Amino acid sequence: MADGITIKIEGVKELQTKFKLLDKDIQNILSKAVSQGAAIVERDAKIRVHVITGNLRRSLTELQQIKSPTRVESQVGSTVPYAPVEEFRPGHEYLRPALDENEAQIKAAIEQAITARLGAYK
Repeated sequence: MADGITIKIEGVKELQTKFKLLDKDIQNILSKAVSQGAAIVERDAKIRVHVITGNLRRSLTELQQIKSPTRVESQVGSTVPYAPVEEFRPGHEYLRPALDENEAQIKAAIEQAITARLGAYK
């Protein structure tokens, strides 16, 4: 004769629904946080860029955001045709230094946004 134990867990469907909402919410906040990081790069690049007419400086922006279930990327740059020429001209780099020298600040902004949002789920 086999003795058995029966365990009944209530609220599983509600918990699954909450997890789905959490996943979607995290994706949304991550997208916003990555845009905040892109804004840091954009601001710094606008300070660094070589200016003659100001067209390149004004055109610097977050061009696109690429999302997947596990990753969010932002592309900061310009649609001005000569933007790459300036970026790769010795002594005129503006995007790479703006990214490299603000890496810690960008990471902190993303972490802070996610941590703040997760705090709402406690």
